[in-house]
Amino acid sequence: MIRKQGTLLPLMLVLGLTACSSNTDVVQVSPLPDVDNTLNTKARWSTSVGNGVGEYYSQLAPVVDGESIFAASRDGVLASYDRSSGKRQWQQKLGKLAINDNQRSPRISGGLAAAYGNLYFGSENGIVYAVAQSDGEVLWTKEVPGEVLAAPVVDDGKVVVHTSAGNLVALDSTSGEQQWQLRNEQPSLTLRSMATPVSVGGAVLYGRADGRLGVALLANGQPVRDTRIASPRGATELERMVDVAAKPVILGDILFTIAYNGQLTAHQLISGQELWKRQYQGSQDLSTDGRLLYISDSRSHLFAVDARSGMEVWSNTELENRQLTASAVFGDYLVAGDAQGYLYWFNRQSGVLESLQRIDSKGLYIAPLVVGDTLYVQSRSGDLVAIGQP
Repeated sequence: MIRKQGTLLPLMLVLGLTACSSNTDVVQVSPLPDVDNTLNTKARWSTSVGNGVGEYYSQLAPVVDGESIFAASRDGVLASYDRSSGKRQWQQKLGKLAINDNQRSPRISGGLAAAYGNLYFGSENGIVYAVAQSDGEVLWTKEVPGEVLAAPVVDDGKVVVHTSAGNLVALDSTSGEQQWQLRNEQPSLTLRSMATPVSVGGAVLYGRADGRLGVALLANGQPVRDTRIASPRGATELERMVDVAAKPVILGDILFTIAYNGQLTAHQLISGQELWKRQYQGSQDLSTDGRLLYISDSRSHLFAVDARSGMEVWSNTELENRQLTASAVFGDYLVAGDAQGYLYWFNRQSGVLESLQRIDSKGLYIAPLVVGDTLYVQSRSGDLVAIGQP
């Protein structure tokens, strides 16, 4: 989705996937590949979490802490499961909120973060929640300026959220009291997507809608620097969108970022010196195995890029325009989902598609979560599925 002065426009419009007046597609979606499914990817267990996220844009994702996996639905169902068996440990339903004299559902959107024995997450209502992992009790809520579309980062007793208004807000993890706020101007047209902040070395790194990567001190929110990742170009506002909406990736002392309508860059983490840049663009999170970076770009093409040199190792374009999620590294495979609910298994050394399976006809919208020898997938309709290594 994209946003312009409070109005939401479908991301499919940006990608040219909607039909024109003659009812012919501007861009064709690739058909489902014909693959011999030789891998054993049968689910270990599956369950359902409320009504999922429906047709709404969402970055809501589960999180694992210890032996539990926690998941939520947009309408406020929050649950804890034993991550090995899928047995539900508790379930909580967050109540509706009175906003502008109307009763509104919780509209949970920002992915869950686990720390200090609690869960922290945000909502499209601009509310941040702290909930006890033990029983789902709501410990505190705090209103912040703007929707919280991405997961918070929690460190040094602070919960830092990046709102749709461009604000970076730090809250006390125990009380929810605001510690500091850093404001940033937003372009007139932006993606309805925010980068999850990253905390490292006493600083917070966060992607901005103006094509920059910001760095602020975790202690007080003081800006340290901002690094240009992409510059607006083109004749139209759509062409000039350069949101850095993907979570930054850090390998050693090198920082990797990617921008929509922009490029993939590598910078020295401390100095900010640019090491290399390549012409890839997208808004999905990068994934890595420590040697290669994996990119799901805006056309649903997959790429593997050598992290040290930026050289392309392989590409796979057979899923073009299927609205591929970000990928996850799982053993010898790279795994990603699509808008029709298919989960794809690629050989991560060659990029060859080796297997596929349908999880939910309503679609997949976020990258799978990998913890140990298990892959967890959450679907639009709320299905939560655990799959072992093939």
